[in-house]
Amino acid sequence: MKFANVRELKNKTSEILRKAEAEDVVITSNGKPRAILSAVTEEDFEDYLLEKSPVFLRALEEAREEYLVKGGMTPAEYLKSRKKRGG
Repeated sequence: MKFANVRELKNKTSEILRKAEAEDVVITSNGKPRAILSAVTEEDFEDYLLEKSPVFLRALEEAREEYLVKGGMTPAEYLKSRKKRGG
C-alpha cells in the first residue's frame, strides 16, 4: 500500500493514478488518512453504481418483500410462464 498526501495528489495526479492500478494508494491530509484510491474495472464500476443506486436498492427490497409474501417459483415454472406470455 502506498501513501500520498493531498499536495502530491494535486501535483502528481497521473502518477498516483498509475500507482493505484497496481496497489491501493492512501491519500492523507495533515497526516491523517482521508481516502483510498483503488483500481477499478468497468464491471466493478457498474457493480458499484448499482450498489449505490437508491432506485435499484428499492427494487431489490420490493422484490424481496414480494417473495416473502407470495413465495417464489422454480426456474422451470418461470420459463413456462415466459412461454405463455410469448417471451
